[in-house]
Amino acid sequence: MTFFRKMQINSMTKKLKAMKHNRQLNHVSDDILIKEVAMYLSLGKIYHSLKGNKKYPFAENMYRECLRAAAGLDDAKSQYELGKILLEEAKSRDLLEKDGLFANPSNERQAKHLYEEAHAYLIAAEKLEHVLAKRLRGLTYINGWGVENDKDKGFELVVASIEQEGSWDKVPQIFAAIGLNKPEFFTALMKHRGTKS
Repeated sequence: MTFFRKMQINSMTKKLKAMKHNRQLNHVSDDILIKEVAMYLSLGKIYHSLKGNKKYPFAENMYRECLRAAAGLDDAKSQYELGKILLEEAKSRDLLEKDGLFANPSNERQAKHLYEEAHAYLIAAEKLEHVLAKRLRGLTYINGWGVENDKDKGFELVVASIEQEGSWDKVPQIFAAIGLNKPEFFTALMKHRGTKS
C-alpha cells in the first residue's frame, strides 16, 4: 500500500514540476490551470491520508503545501480550506497564550502570523465568491479571532453569505453549524436582515 502511494506521489510530483515550469515560462490556458489545481488537490488527499504514517512524518505539512500551491493558482476552495486550517492553529496558539502556562513570545508571534495568513487566504477566497469563506470571516469578527471584535461587521458578513447562498430557509441549521444558535444571535440576525431590506 505504502509502495503504491510512494509511486503515486513521485509520479504526481514529477508532473506538477513540469506543469509549474511550463507555467512559469509560458502563458497557459485555464484548462491546464484547472488540471494543475486538481493534481495538487489529489496529491494533497494522498498526503492527508498518510497523516500519522511513520514513513511520512511530514505528511500533514505536505498536505498544507499542496493546498497552498492550489490556492496560489486562485482556487477558492483551497484558499478557504487553508485559511480554515491556519485559523484553527492560530486559535489554539491564542488559547495557550491566554492560559498563561505555555505563553511565550515565540508562540505569540506564531499566533499573530497564522492569523494574518489565515485572514489573507479567507479574503482571497471571499473575493472569488466563496460563501463559506465569507461566513468564516464573519465569525472571526464576531469572536475576535485575529481581528478586533466587531459583532456588527461579523453579522454583516454572515448575513451577506446567507444572502449570497440564498439559504434563508436554512438559517437555524447554518447558525447551529457555526455555533451562533443562541437567541441573541437570531435577534441580531433579524435586525441586520431588516436593515438590508
